[in-house]
Amino acid sequence: MAALDFGMALARGMLPKSEIAQRDLANLAGGRNIFKSEDWWNKAVDKQIKEGYREVAHTSKEFLTESGDYLPGKRNVSTTYGRMIMGQFSPISGPFGTPYQPTYHPLFGYGGGVQARTSVSYEAPEGSIFTVDPRTRQKQYISRDIDVFGSSGFPGSSRKDFTAGELKDIEKAAARGAAKVKAETGAAKASQRRLRRGTGGLVGKAMATGAKPATGLPELGTTGLGMTAGLFGADIKL
Repeated sequence: MAALDFGMALARGMLPKSEIAQRDLANLAGGRNIFKSEDWWNKAVDKQIKEGYREVAHTSKEFLTESGDYLPGKRNVSTTYGRMIMGQFSPISGPFGTPYQPTYHPLFGYGGGVQARTSVSYEAPEGSIFTVDPRTRQKQYISRDIDVFGSSGFPGSSRKDFTAGELKDIEKAAARGAAKVKAETGAAKASQRRLRRGTGGLVGKAMATGAKPATGLPELGTTGLGMTAGLFGADIKL
């Protein structure tokens, strides 16, 4: 059974069109360049159809380290409360500069025009590669964004079912993929038949030098093709 990476499985029509569902499958595979068997991809899609696909709970960052591996950074979440004044967000501080903690009501929110703004920052792990900005003298790390699925405590961590239209698209894509594989297999078999016909002649049946003849013909390249012709009663080898 052939091993396929994400791109190959997608090209064969084995994967759903939904971008979120595709991100779920790539995450389950361990990356878009990881090879999995056809059976693995089929079972993963079947599970999505039965149970739904995982939605992205949140994004995170991985940092390139000196070992060449990407490692996750520490995720820090902070919330600032403030009001919009003259079109700008103005933070509110508590007594003596302490963080402001307003009372939240499920119907009226925080009240008094107070808004909450959440910011996320990441701490690079030890050994991360960085450069220094000559103007700001700040470290610039090499990082990449990654999807995090199914983490508890974050919205969107549950599974989502395919719509009827998406299921129909999956069925059509699977049919197109099966037809494509069948055509590729037929073309490969036809090519092999032509190759066998091209190498099955007189020279193809002759044995290599030193091998024992199995067709009644002499060794290739030593005594000609084994045919003789008569000329005035004498045999001349061709």
